[in-house]
Amino acid sequence: MIEPNQLLQTYIRQYQAASKKKRKTSSRPRDLNERTNRLFKTLKRTKPTQVTSLSLEEWHRQIKNLAYFAYRSHNDAVTKLIETSLLPQLIRLDEAMFLPAQRDDISVDFLNYLETELDGQLCTQTLLELYQIYKRYVIQYKIMDLVPSRPELEFPETMAMNRRFILHIGPTNSGKTFHALERLKTAKTGTYLGPLRLLALEVYEKMHDCGVPSTMLTGQECIADDDSRITASTIEMADFSEEYDIAVIDEAQLTADPDRGHCWTKAILGLKAHEIHVCMSPAAESAVTHLIHLCGDSLAICRYQRKTALICEDTPFSFPESVLPGDALVVFSKKSVLDVAGRLEEEGIKASVIYGSLPPEIRRRQMQLFTSGKTKVVVATDAIGMGLNLPVRRIVFVQTQKFDGTTRRGLSVPEIKQIAGRAGRFGLFDTGYVNAMGQESLDYIREQLTQEEEPIEKVSLGFPQILLDLDEPLDVIIKVWKSVEPTPPFEKVSVDEILSLYAQAERHRDDIYGFDDKRILYRMISCPIDIKDHQVVLQWLRYCKDYPADKRLKHPDKGAGSKLGLQKYETYYRKLDLYYQFSHRFDKIIDEDWLEQERSRTEGTIMRYLSKGKKSYIARCQRCGRILPVGYPFKICEPCFHHSSIID
Repeated sequence: MIEPNQLLQTYIRQYQAASKKKRKTSSRPRDLNERTNRLFKTLKRTKPTQVTSLSLEEWHRQIKNLAYFAYRSHNDAVTKLIETSLLPQLIRLDEAMFLPAQRDDISVDFLNYLETELDGQLCTQTLLELYQIYKRYVIQYKIMDLVPSRPELEFPETMAMNRRFILHIGPTNSGKTFHALERLKTAKTGTYLGPLRLLALEVYEKMHDCGVPSTMLTGQECIADDDSRITASTIEMADFSEEYDIAVIDEAQLTADPDRGHCWTKAILGLKAHEIHVCMSPAAESAVTHLIHLCGDSLAICRYQRKTALICEDTPFSFPESVLPGDALVVFSKKSVLDVAGRLEEEGIKASVIYGSLPPEIRRRQMQLFTSGKTKVVVATDAIGMGLNLPVRRIVFVQTQKFDGTTRRGLSVPEIKQIAGRAGRFGLFDTGYVNAMGQESLDYIREQLTQEEEPIEKVSLGFPQILLDLDEPLDVIIKVWKSVEPTPPFEKVSVDEILSLYAQAERHRDDIYGFDDKRILYRMISCPIDIKDHQVVLQWLRYCKDYPADKRLKHPDKGAGSKLGLQKYETYYRKLDLYYQFSHRFDKIIDEDWLEQERSRTEGTIMRYLSKGKKSYIARCQRCGRILPVGYPFKICEPCFHHSSIID
């Protein structure tokens, strides 16, 4: 904490310096002395509780104006009034905006920063605003001091290994992952890292069937064979302390994903494996090879071509007349999936459904129904494009636009190729087919399929947990870290979800033991949950408050709420996943038998909802109730929309 006179002298120097900058128009007020006295009286009678940032900024500007004329006209009386009376009152009100702990940070370093980096800004902004700018600068400096300028330097043990990378590059249905897994089977110790729990399970089962003892590890569960040699897991569960003979990193084009891409980046930079097989689309080649070169490791490239022909049909798809066994109808929301499945049911066509929020085990059962021929068609979101092996003969784009969280946009070339590539599975079909609803949509899909994918130019970086040692609030650290631009091609991961959970926790900080421990708090807010599901967020908050109370967490309840039917049980399943994840993160005893029984019961209930009548899910106009066209993106039919436009 500085002496009061030091702060006053800084103010005086700032206002003196501002007066030396000549203005274009500078007519001197006649009542300078009176105006200065009047402002002094206003500040003197103002209580700290009455001050707002806007009023304080306005007083700063008024004093700047008065000081300009006082100093330039050498008006000693007004100058003395400003320096001995007006500015001390301004400082009093400026300091009142600070929290007690912040006042200790008004240091010589802060004042030096004010005069060198923020020169003149004190005459128009509050001291608190400038203090916040200074704090961001200090935190940025600490971040740059703590975090290596090159991300690969965070893994010195890995850098010393001289790893060998084999890149398997090709489109979907080209066999690239198959060849990588064949090599993984030979490992004494190995790991598979993929984007989905279903892919980890598929690899675990393949290894198990080949007599290779294995483990499946995801955020939801762990299945382990005795004397396990291979661990198949989701990318988030990568173990950077273990050393492996061989590793497989699947779907590495996801390094560019703004939410999860940092996990692939970290795996490529930091995984301790002597031989690493990376499977990816051609678009990721440049980005991945750049990461490998940063580490100084060697690489070889295996290129693959699609094993079956892919043909875009000439005649547009017509629903439901054109539906054939082996079709996968692609839409881009859960509502649309259930809507299309309901319409097929009306036509006597049984369909499996796949969408992102469907529990993994239910997805698997729905896939098995389709694979075994019990359902003839699958209706899915773009989740179908992520490595799921299904006997799909034809991909039909019922919709060619998707909502990406901010806007509704046309599908990109990589999205179309990833999804369309699922048609014509090798070994079952000689040819895969692609179609779309309507001539315009079909032309769009055909055109996009002929385009080359743009190379991935950005690689996602995750939040470095070494920053949790900084003596600053966690949300401030995260925000400032995010604001510091990394060197290309790196781009920092989205922090919106963890900041949203931080805000939820902060509102209950007095009830959360460990809120002030940043490592505990970060483990809480980085727990992967669906923040759009209010019931799940409430359950997460309860666990944040209750976790120190016992060796076990309380079982989640199904909850009455406003949710009914399918949605209620999907939410309950997410709560069960949260129970497992939170328990695992905080070393709680997991009630394995109860959890297995509850999951099994809930899976059975969800399957019953999906297998019974889906007529209630068919999309209808919210005004007139008539059935909307299949794939229609709006909630109101065209006649109702035009009618309301005429009335308006």
